[in-house]
Amino acid sequence: MIKLYIYSLLDNRFLYEDTGSIDVILSNLGNDKDFVLTPPPDYDQQWYWMDDKWTTEPAK
Repeated sequence: MIKLYIYSLLDNRFLYEDTGSIDVILSNLGNDKDFVLTPPPDYDQQWYWMDDKWTTEPAK
């Protein structure tokens, strides 16, 4: 079992976390999502994956 943190490739916005078999998780991703192993700092605000870290500022 593995836990992945899924974000949108369109705007790098964190979408959800998924736990399970890597093969199943990856088969459900589709072409519009990617993942990281690093969790966002909290779930109280919207996070974006930018330059290999989570940030609260979207790309400009």
